[in-house]
Amino acid sequence: MDISPEGQDSFTLDFRQYLSLFWHWAWLFFIVAIVAGSVSYFVSSRMLPFYQSSTTMLVNEAPATKATDYTSVLMSKQLTSTYAQMMITDPILNQVIKEVSIGNTITELKDWIDVGVIRDTQLVQVTVTTTDPEFSAKIANAIVKVFAEQIQAIQIGRFVQSKAALETQLAETDKQIILYTDKVEEATNTEEKERLDAKLTQYRSIYANLLLSYEQIRLAEAQSVSSVVQVETATPNDNPVSPKTLLNTVLAAIAGFLLAMIIIVTREALDDTIKTPKDIIQKFQLPVLGVINRHPTNDKMPISLTEPRSPTAEAYRALRTNLNYTSVDNPIKKILVTSAEPGEGKSTTISNLAVVLAQNGSRVIIADCDMRHPRLNAYFNLPNRIGMSTLFSHQEVVKSVCQPTGLPGLSVVTTGPLPPNPSELMGSQTMQKILNLMGENADIILIDTPPVLAVTDAAALAPSLDGVVLVVQPGKTRTTALRQTLEQLSQVNARVLGVVLNNVVTRGKSYGYHYKEYRNYTAYQTYYGSSGKGKKKLL
Repeated sequence: MDISPEGQDSFTLDFRQYLSLFWHWAWLFFIVAIVAGSVSYFVSSRMLPFYQSSTTMLVNEAPATKATDYTSVLMSKQLTSTYAQMMITDPILNQVIKEVSIGNTITELKDWIDVGVIRDTQLVQVTVTTTDPEFSAKIANAIVKVFAEQIQAIQIGRFVQSKAALETQLAETDKQIILYTDKVEEATNTEEKERLDAKLTQYRSIYANLLLSYEQIRLAEAQSVSSVVQVETATPNDNPVSPKTLLNTVLAAIAGFLLAMIIIVTREALDDTIKTPKDIIQKFQLPVLGVINRHPTNDKMPISLTEPRSPTAEAYRALRTNLNYTSVDNPIKKILVTSAEPGEGKSTTISNLAVVLAQNGSRVIIADCDMRHPRLNAYFNLPNRIGMSTLFSHQEVVKSVCQPTGLPGLSVVTTGPLPPNPSELMGSQTMQKILNLMGENADIILIDTPPVLAVTDAAALAPSLDGVVLVVQPGKTRTTALRQTLEQLSQVNARVLGVVLNNVVTRGKSYGYHYKEYRNYTAYQTYYGSSGKGKKKLL
């Protein structure tokens, strides 16, 4: 298959992935929500409670004038807003402090008080919040009382000033009247007398007007009412306005739940590792040849030998079948098995694949070309005195270095003494001759090399082989690493047959929410693979 490393990387999840993710991590979401809610409840229940009391004050309209209705309404609104601001001025609050006999400062008092105009009305609402409901009501009522007295005093002062001014003018006018009366009586000239008489008439008219104004002010003073009226008295409210323990607990639980969900979803969306077969197919357009589930064991021997009826061994047999069908018309013989980075299970995969191929009747040779960290000799408990490195100088001993494993049809060529220049050896013509000589005694040659991104050994050897199988471990192999691996193999015209997903966790907390993605791959293996009697239940 041609390498197509240009896949569609995506940092988004579809709805089913979100749903699976939610169900998998639901326990964590609810634990975080419970913890957050409990902490909020604990803190809120130990906070000092605050109590609120409110009183409402009506601002009477200004005295009727000849102004238009619109102007009158505007003046009333302006007066209401002005009074609302005046109520929290220092002189008013200083008088409130004296009224209720408290030792608090004006600044502290301002922090307790909230004054606002009720929209589209001439009502002003005064709200006081303290730690004592009785005290809150007392302060609220005191504010309105003090302010009403101050406004009343201002109004009375205006009347007093107006009357005093008129009384002064009346006295002065009366003097002028007396003066001109005397002058009229003393005048002998008719023309002069008429002039003085006109002046006297003018002063008498002024006096009459002033007297009328004085009487109007006295009448207005007698009929006047305060422009500030308390329409609702503040009463103690024993229900605290804060903290709202229940509301805080619910909001904290919701916030904790959402925060945990956001963190998990973000972590998942930004996770660059391969997770499911769909990632391989969609991002790299490569077939998934096999899915090998995790099988904990302390035995270094291939599980296909030690537990041939286990689901994992069945997974390797499925890999064998898929590998046979990758090129029906042109059977593959020399296969490189490698990975992008260390620790992804390539040596384990090649060992078990070789076992199931041999069990199927094929003559198989494993060539350990990982001359950096050889492991196959340990897997099959074989000596490593001679091997691949020996053949570069003694090609005639190919049969001698092929060590039997005890399984009919399976031989292993270990690395032998580690050479100083393995990359050069992998790309040499001698390497091709060695593999051709091995091919005379084998149906399939499986070649193990170091990871592609670690050194150039695999890239040097891959072009001369029939195909490359890449081993990928979900949750560990990074998408970028696999992409770089495919790009390197593409540059040397290597043929990638497909991908093996190794060490897959189909249940549990690590990648359990991807279980459905693997269900079709593992059902057959679990049904037919059994380490005990009978068949296991289908997943």
